Amino acid sequence: MRVPFILSQFHPLAGGAASRYVTGMGGWTEYGLAWVCFLAAHIVPATPAIRGRLVSALGRRGYLAGFSLLSLALLIWLVRASGSAPYIRLWDAGGFGRWMVNLAMPLAILCGALAVGLSGLMAGFAIWAGAHLVANGDLAHAILFGGMLIFALAGLARSGVPRSFRPTPLRLLLAVALWIALIALHPLIVGVSPLPL
Repeated sequence: MRVPFILSQFHPLAGGAASRYVTGMGGWTEYGLAWVCFLAAHIVPATPAIRGRLVSALGRRGYLAGFSLLSLALLIWLVRASGSAPYIRLWDAGGFGRWMVNLAMPLAILCGALAVGLSGLMAGFAIWAGAHLVANGDLAHAILFGGMLIFALAGLARSGVPRSFRPTPLRLLLAVALWIALIALHPLIVGVSPLPL
């Protein structure tokens, strides 16, 4: 197995461990299963009857909290599974890709934190997916971030683009805290530092 260019110097599965890991659940099988679970978690609760039962049982806040935690856990699994899938190169963004991601992520976080309503979250998600799509030029990551970009753009089509922002000190502080947390957690979750240097 070859790992993406952007991970080649740092990926914990590089070398012989990688070739062993992609056997069984570690290759396309796990990646496909992660996608199935992620899509099911978003399609099934969207059914009015099932959603209504969940909200009745958990309460609206409990449902939203549970759905958010499940979505985050499945997204982390999906990202990790994409990194362990066999490497099939499509393009090479080189160092430019890493710089672009680092420039795009503050904008994505600010959109999600400062915009009013769901549109800001979808816009931030689209920026995150689009920047990572360019930076990661292998098949597994193209499927991952291309799929997430389509998912986010579909959400934007329903909610509309962000038109109203609320730049309160608390929201700005949370945005900075999230940015720092993402930089710190990126090596633990993905296996590589997101910083371009």
